[in-house]
Amino acid sequence: MRSGGGGGGRDRRGRRRPPAGPSGSGSGPRERASGERRGPGDSRGPRDARAARDSRGPRDNRGPRDSRGPRDNRGPRAARPPRVQPEGQAYAENRSRPIYPEARRGRPNAADGRRNGRPDGRGGPRWRTNPSPPARPAVPAGLPEMEEQEALPANPREAALKILHAADTRSAFSDRLLDGAHRLPNQDPRDEALVHELVKGTLRWRGRLDWVLDRLVHIGLSQVQPWIKNILRMGAYQILFLDRVPVHAAVDESVKLANQYGHPGTAGLVNSVLRRLAEEKDTITLPEGDDVASLAAWGSHPVWLTERWLARFGVAATRALLMADNRPVPVGLRVNTLRGTREQLIERLATEGVATTPARFSPDLLWIEGHHAPGRLNAFKQGLCTAQDESEALVSRLVAAQTHERVLDLCAAPGGKCTHLAEMMGDEGEVWAMERNEARVLALQNTVTRLGTHSVHVVQGDGRTYTFPMPFDRVLVDAPCTGLGVLARRADARWRKGPEMLEEMPPIQLDLLVAGGRRARPGGVLVYSVCSFEPEETTEVVEDFLDQNPQFVLESATGLLPDEVLDEHGFMRLTPHVHGCDGAFAARFRRT
Repeated sequence: MRSGGGGGGRDRRGRRRPPAGPSGSGSGPRERASGERRGPGDSRGPRDARAARDSRGPRDNRGPRDSRGPRDNRGPRAARPPRVQPEGQAYAENRSRPIYPEARRGRPNAADGRRNGRPDGRGGPRWRTNPSPPARPAVPAGLPEMEEQEALPANPREAALKILHAADTRSAFSDRLLDGAHRLPNQDPRDEALVHELVKGTLRWRGRLDWVLDRLVHIGLSQVQPWIKNILRMGAYQILFLDRVPVHAAVDESVKLANQYGHPGTAGLVNSVLRRLAEEKDTITLPEGDDVASLAAWGSHPVWLTERWLARFGVAATRALLMADNRPVPVGLRVNTLRGTREQLIERLATEGVATTPARFSPDLLWIEGHHAPGRLNAFKQGLCTAQDESEALVSRLVAAQTHERVLDLCAAPGGKCTHLAEMMGDEGEVWAMERNEARVLALQNTVTRLGTHSVHVVQGDGRTYTFPMPFDRVLVDAPCTGLGVLARRADARWRKGPEMLEEMPPIQLDLLVAGGRRARPGGVLVYSVCSFEPEETTEVVEDFLDQNPQFVLESATGLLPDEVLDEHGFMRLTPHVHGCDGAFAARFRRT
């Protein structure tokens, strides 16, 4: 007996058939209720569109899948929507799926025997990928972004890969993540050194590595997803630059990572590309031209920056500067003169097996090599020294603070310069150390406490608006900047920064310099410094400040600093390829 109305009748088992489809379309394809599993051949539209037109009840009120009539009695299958290519993944022609996709959470990885993203008893540890991390809040221009500390795996190559991926995909600060790697408990020093070398070296030579790899990857390196791209870079760095790492180890370990962070197809890609690179490495011809593109690839720097330096310095000086940025940088340790001399620190470090070399320009500084985490040294923990580059130590010499004076460091974190000023004053007087960022205030306070500089008073606030109870004899404005002078030390910065920063930073620097000038007493000294040698951040800021503040006059640094670090105008000006340290600039003013 047929039911009346719009019902679909009953099947041979007595269950109610689903209602008929729209007029003229037969019974139509069966719709799915929210939460029902989609079949492998389902080509229907998005879930929200289907839910909007699905007006039927729950599953129990509908007929089973096999209750539908023959295919000929049903409506036409809905057209399959066009496939959207995910950003950052590689596609080959005439394929229906990406050949190098991201590993998808919850799907089995045939290469390591995992199911549903978990071990099945034969695979390794549980794994997850996060190719699209949540958006992070914007950071105001001129203020450094604080990177959250991430847990890193014990495998040194995997730890290096995660740092490289974070630096590549979300502009994470590699140095902060490396600090976490150096703090792993019970870590083999050889593994620690390998992580450091892989991260720093791969970031330093990324431009040249990309140039080489792009010619070996058949679809182009830019089309390979980020995890696999960074595995290729790290493997290529070991093959081309690390003679102590056997080629087979570099290839095999890279393939293992590709299996873990990709799939068998990506592992095959990594295997074939790196093996071919190993075979051809002695015959690779690097770009030799003097044009911008060739110099950028050869010297592993962004095109925009290479073009800028080429116009300013010429070919020979630009080549020298590019190479200086690619040399490993030794760690500088400044002696705490409140607790000893440089000679005593040399002897103390020797008892810890640390070889030292006196710095060229700063009488308080030593260079050490082979120690990437000076914080582990007992001499460091006991406050006998602190980490600082020679260019930074020279800035304090330019301030030339005297005993019993009142000094302001307007941008003081992490504390190297303000503690140096206190040491030069014999810790007698007042050094106000200003910092606005809470996390950086903590780092600043830790430095002050460890070195025992009791004359330093840490103050949290914005130096541009903070109300001070008195003027100061000397004011230091070590302003935030592009950091283009320290690309050798911060290898990831060259890939994170763009030319727009040279427009964004100078107004901030000028505001801070003007604010610092307001705090200097008549006859007082004002020093402006940045770790950059670009005109927009150096001489142009100085000129704008003098135009707006006629009560200040320039003073030459002659007599305060070695002549080798001074330019023809009496400014402190350091460049990596000339002075062998970080690039920096400083100018000294006096209020009349």
